[in-house]
Amino acid sequence: MEQAEIKQNKAIRGYIIRCLVKGFNNTALTRQISNSMMAAGLIVSPDISKYLDYLQGAGYIEFTAAKDAVIKLTKEGVDLAEGTTEDAGVDV
Repeated sequence: MEQAEIKQNKAIRGYIIRCLVKGFNNTALTRQISNSMMAAGLIVSPDISKYLDYLQGAGYIEFTAAKDAVIKLTKEGVDLAEGTTEDAGVDV
């Protein structure tokens, strides 16, 4: 991967974490986050699954049992957002 792409991936993952922090009870709809990132020019396609897969695999987010794909920050995700823990792959 090129450095620019790596930097962008980290920034997008951090953006998702920050969106969840701002959401009600640290949650947000997948669609809301992808629409927000498209409006901000961070992504071109609404498919953010690779970023969500990374965050879920690291234990920072979980999906609630809802058909609208509600994402919730886990305890580890809150720690990351608050700076208690660090992850070189997420630019919070």
